Amino acid sequence: MFCCCAADSTSKDEAVLVRAMPVHDDRAQIWGDGEVLLRDPAVEPAQAEPAQAEPSAPEKQAAQELSVPAKEPAALGEEPQVFEATLSKPSMESALGWHLDVLDQRHLFICRLVQTGTSPIETYNASVATALQIREGDYVTAVNGVTVSAEKMSESIKKTDKVKIKISRPVVFAKTIAKNGMSLGLDLKYGPGGSSLLIESVRSGAFSQHAPDVRAGDRILSVNGTTGTPNELMRAIQDSPWLVIGFSRVA
Repeated sequence: MFCCCAADSTSKDEAVLVRAMPVHDDRAQIWGDGEVLLRDPAVEPAQAEPAQAEPSAPEKQAAQELSVPAKEPAALGEEPQVFEATLSKPSMESALGWHLDVLDQRHLFICRLVQTGTSPIETYNASVATALQIREGDYVTAVNGVTVSAEKMSESIKKTDKVKIKISRPVVFAKTIAKNGMSLGLDLKYGPGGSSLLIESVRSGAFSQHAPDVRAGDRILSVNGTTGTPNELMRAIQDSPWLVIGFSRVA
C-alpha cells in the first residue's frame, strides 16, 4: 500500500493511509471527506524495542477500573438491549438531532446527540421510559425495515417524516495490552468529527496476543481513560507502552 504520512499522526513504526469515505450527520452534512486508515507495520526482530517495564501503580489501577467484562444479554426485568423507536420529523428535510458514523458500512453508530430542546429524538426520549431512550454510543441496525447497509439506512432516514429505527445497545468491555516492542496488529479507520476508532482488521501483534477476542467491527472508545476525538485516541495509543482500551460492539 502507498502511505500518505502526516507529521502529527505518525511515529517510527506507524503510517497513515488515506482513502475516501465521508462521515455524515443526519442532515447529510459532511464532517470530513477522508476516511483515515491507521496501520502499524510489523516491527522486524532487529528493530524491536526491549520488553517494557511493568505498568505503574496508576496504570494498574486504571486497568482494574476499566477492565470490565462484556455485558451479558439483558435478563428479565432489565432494560432491553434491542428495541424499536419511531421518530416523527416536522418535514422530510428536518434533522433528527444526532450525529452518525457510517464507517463500518453495516450499522449506524450514534456519536453524539444534539441538544436543541425540540429535536425529534429529544421529543421521543421525553415520551418513553429511561430504559427505552436513545443514547450516545447506541447502534442503529435497521431503518424503516432497511438493513442492507449503513448507507442505505442513512438514505432511508431522509425519505420520510416517520422514521422507525431499531436500536441496539453497545456491549462495552476493556482489555489491557502490553506493546513489548511489538506491532499492534490493527488496521483502524475513523472519520473526522467522530468519537471512536473502528477496527477494520486484526493481524498478528500485541492485540491478537493479549486480546484475541477483539475483532473487526469493534470500536475503540477510550485509551487509558482518555476519550475524545480520533486524533486524541491515536495519540494516546502511540504514547504509552501499556494500553487499557475501552471497546464497544453491537449487542
